[in-house]
Amino acid sequence: MTIVFLIIVFMLQIIGFYFLALLYTKVSKFDDLEKKQRKLMEQMDDSIAAYLSEMQDENNRLIQQLSAVELTKESEEKPTPPSVVKTSEPIRVKIPSTPMNLAIKSYGKNSTSPSKIEEVEMDDRTKVLRLHDEGQTIEEIAKALGKGKTEVELILKFK
Repeated sequence: MTIVFLIIVFMLQIIGFYFLALLYTKVSKFDDLEKKQRKLMEQMDDSIAAYLSEMQDENNRLIQQLSAVELTKESEEKPTPPSVVKTSEPIRVKIPSTPMNLAIKSYGKNSTSPSKIEEVEMDDRTKVLRLHDEGQTIEEIAKALGKGKTEVELILKFK
């Protein structure tokens, strides 16, 4: 009887050691994963810091170039009183006309007008909000859309 008991205890100890070894390998895997994550975070921090320092250097160079251009303009112009604020000329950007021409052509080919397209695409919520913005009362909106007053009120509350 004691031999059977010793064999059972021995088997339980072997199973216990097996589970301890298994748990140890799992924990070590998590530790390795955590170390890899830390390394990745450090690399990301380093790369972001490098990117930010490059941006700062680039901004400083831009500021220096702009101040140099401003100084040359000031030296060419006569000095202005400090109470007068200088205004720079507006920046002119050429807008490409090709997309506009394509849009106009597509509207010309389409048999329905843009206003009809807009009405078809509007849902009830948009219609209610648009009519309310035009100054119509809740009762008028409800009659125009065939909705109940409560539904219109809820739509207006949740806009």
